[in-house]
Amino acid sequence: VKELGLDVPVVVRLEGTNAEEAQTILSKSGVSIIPAVGMKDAAEKVVNAALGA
Repeated sequence: VKELGLDVPVVVRLEGTNAEEAQTILSKSGVSIIPAVGMKDAAEKVVNAALGA
């Protein structure tokens, strides 16, 4: 995200064996990635991010 210079919110659906580890890595990375659990949660977070909520 930093290397690409993205200035839009990025939502990532994390599920599976290493989902918790991935969330920890993302939260410590300092990049503005919004983690989501499942497609419904991801869709809600995308809408909220697009609306600036």
